[in-house]
Amino acid sequence: MCVQSRELFVLTYGALVAQLCKDYEKDEDVNACLDRMGYSIGIRLIDDFLARSAVKKCRSYSETADMIAQEHVLTISYWC
Repeated sequence: MCVQSRELFVLTYGALVAQLCKDYEKDEDVNACLDRMGYSIGIRLIDDFLARSAVKKCRSYSETADMIAQEHVLTISYWC
């Protein structure tokens, strides 16, 4: 990951968590919100990946995870 991208991510995520801590009183509520956001982001990333790639149908969960991991590394390297 590029240094500038990493620094931007850390600052952005830190600001997000700080705001959530101000908005919610309980740590459990902050964690639940972060969990929902992470799940939604993951779903969107996978939907985008499947829409843009011509991947074959996978037969098992492990095959699906391996295929996504292999292809996703190429996507991340493109961002930098």
